[in-house]
Amino acid sequence: MKKISVLLMAVMVLAATAVHAQSDAVKATKEKAKKEATKAEAKKDEAATKAKVAGEKLKKDGTLDKRYKENKEAADAKVKAAETKVSKEAAKAEEKKDEATKKAVVAGDKLKKDGTPDKRFKENKEAAAKHLKKDGTPDMRYKENKEAAKK
Repeated sequence: MKKISVLLMAVMVLAATAVHAQSDAVKATKEKAKKEATKAEAKKDEAATKAKVAGEKLKKDGTLDKRYKENKEAADAKVKAAETKVSKEAAKAEEKKDEATKKAVVAGDKLKKDGTPDKRFKENKEAAAKHLKKDGTPDMRYKENKEAAKK
């Protein structure tokens, strides 16, 4: 009987502390959720007022409504700007790749099928001894590359 009463008391104490601890956590999370919801609502309202001032029509989620001509034109302009930026970066990368292959040709005429120098040959090993970055440009942290750039 004594063991049962001690067991019941232990269960009651654990249950009381668990319920109390959870209620504070639940209240805190609910308050955080409410604060985040009000912040999000305020941002949405702010974006809507800015759009109204700019003359743009928005959907409920705050994105441009592309059913309207002015929004289509604005979105197209953004896309074109992004495409030109990407094409310029691709052209630069292609130029760097071409420069690297030219360097390989200068280093020796023994190349693999993909145009990279074949490291089995001595002249290609010596040419590859320079310190290069991943994009193929010389790494200026090294003395020999600094001297070559000064010349």
